[in-house]
Amino acid sequence: MPPKVEEQKQSEQPKSSIKLIAIIVIAVILLGGGGAAAYFKFLKKADTAEQDSSKLEHSVIQEFDTFIVNLRDPGGKRFLKLAMKARLENLPVSEEFKSRTFEMRDLILMILSGKETDDITSPEDKTALKQELITALNRSLHKGHVQEIYFTEFLIQ
Repeated sequence: MPPKVEEQKQSEQPKSSIKLIAIIVIAVILLGGGGAAAYFKFLKKADTAEQDSSKLEHSVIQEFDTFIVNLRDPGGKRFLKLAMKARLENLPVSEEFKSRTFEMRDLILMILSGKETDDITSPEDKTALKQELITALNRSLHKGHVQEIYFTEFLIQ
């Protein structure tokens, strides 16, 4: 009988070492995956935040004179008074903006005067108007782009 017990012990040892190796491999995979997930979740966000803040550091704020336009409402008795600022990508685009102010204002005036009161009253409408202005201005610029537009005054009479 003793030889059988010895054979069982010998056959159990390879099985237990295979199980141990399998457990170690699974643990390494899980820890490695967890580490990668942590990197992409936390550290990658920090890198993106740093890039965003560096973009903001180099951006320039361009202030516009107030716009007053008649709206396209029937009867033409309503008007919009709008003051805004634009965040520009960099100094060269700010210089381009300043040298072409008359073109930029004309572009904005044409867009605004084509609106009816119902097109610009809700917050969603104002957000859509901002995006429309950004898109139109960016098509016109050569040295950079408008990152954001901020309405500082918005009055419909």
